[in-house]
Amino acid sequence: MIKKEGYSSWLFIVFPSITMLLGWGLRGHIGGGPFGAMIPGALVALSLSMLLELPAGMASVFVVFGVVGIGLGGEMTYGQTLGFLKNADTQWWGTLGITVKGAIWGLLGGIVLGMGLIYNRLPKKTIIIGFLLLLAGMLIGFKLINQPMVIYFSDHANPRSESWGALLVGAITLLIFLKSKIETSGFKIIFRFACWGLIGGGLGFGLGGFWMVLGSHLPNDVIFQSWWKAMEFTFGMLLGGALGYAAWLSRREIVTEKEDITAETVSTSKTVLKEFTVMLIVGLLIFWFFSLWLDPIIETGKGSKGFSMVGLRDISILLSNFAFFGLIIIIAVMRFPTVAWQMAITLTFCHTAIDLIRDFYPDITANSPFTARFALIFLMTLVVAVLTAYFQRRKNMLYNMFLLLVWSTVVVSFLRLAINPENLNVSGLSFCKIVCGKFIVDIIFVVSAFIVSWISIQKIRKP
Repeated sequence: MIKKEGYSSWLFIVFPSITMLLGWGLRGHIGGGPFGAMIPGALVALSLSMLLELPAGMASVFVVFGVVGIGLGGEMTYGQTLGFLKNADTQWWGTLGITVKGAIWGLLGGIVLGMGLIYNRLPKKTIIIGFLLLLAGMLIGFKLINQPMVIYFSDHANPRSESWGALLVGAITLLIFLKSKIETSGFKIIFRFACWGLIGGGLGFGLGGFWMVLGSHLPNDVIFQSWWKAMEFTFGMLLGGALGYAAWLSRREIVTEKEDITAETVSTSKTVLKEFTVMLIVGLLIFWFFSLWLDPIIETGKGSKGFSMVGLRDISILLSNFAFFGLIIIIAVMRFPTVAWQMAITLTFCHTAIDLIRDFYPDITANSPFTARFALIFLMTLVVAVLTAYFQRRKNMLYNMFLLLVWSTVVVSFLRLAINPENLNVSGLSFCKIVCGKFIVDIIFVVSAFIVSWISIQKIRKP
């Protein structure tokens, strides 16, 4: 079945824009890195699933690909690159750097999102080989561009390991492979998402960076100080809008199955237990086990000159990369299709819980299991897992999954305010300083969450 006209182009742009603005702001507020980028990845894929009216099973897999695709770019470091924007001598070099990194983020995210939309037409072997080639391309790009600092967008005086070249070569490698393996109609969708992701990501990061420039030229006593968050909001808004426009252009070409082959037909305690078990195993692997196993090897190999140790360290870095974790998640979904919603919603939320509890208990070793911290993370994640399993078997599934992820992550962002009582201290502040200064980011979160919730209820949800 091919999708009909559906919603207007404006809704396809505005809804993902505000959704990803919220998701990207939450990502930087709760926790960064690739795991934090799972939040905007899941949310934008959910918004596109509703607009495209995807069947529930197809949507669950698409959201998993969104989680993985947008999460990949989180491997890039860009803090020092943004720092260049505050200095007139390095301002344009910094702008070039963040534009390149944003474009690569959107390019690779768009490719993987496009794969998710034609998942029902892709052989499993093609998906696995594609991700392995992505990893191989990343290693080549890292060795040829990033490690020797051929083009370097960070501070030479305080060097950080960059990976934009690795992701660029990996993305090109994956795109070439898919071109050779997929029929023209399917590749057209992937290529469209890749192009619009590249444009939206480049413009979002490049233009968003000028908020940092503006902030560096204003007096220190201006009320609004959240220039970094303004940059993140702009990046999310423009990338989300670009991906939404790509979805609108593809709306007539997306083929859905008559039968939703991944939907659970019988709800039993056994099937729910299986979903929880698979999700728990994958969560422990990517959030705990690989870090426990590989981090010591990476640290030991930093100062080593030996060929075997350097090679082992490179392999360890590759296996601790989010691209490898993404492959694990996707393989789990291919093997157990009904666990897709747990992977998409619960795993995404799980890392927000990890970051929250890590802030509450900063002195506890990250890899120490069976602690109060571990128990709290488990309980918070279990609540979301139960709700995910419940909504998975009810009507209006996409709408409910969307609201569950939006409001659970927003709640976590507000719980962070309780970490330090000083965060809530408003003594001596005017109303304007409270609203436009101290709590402006939190207000934007709430307003954005209400807007996307209203859109999903009033404009999209079917009776």
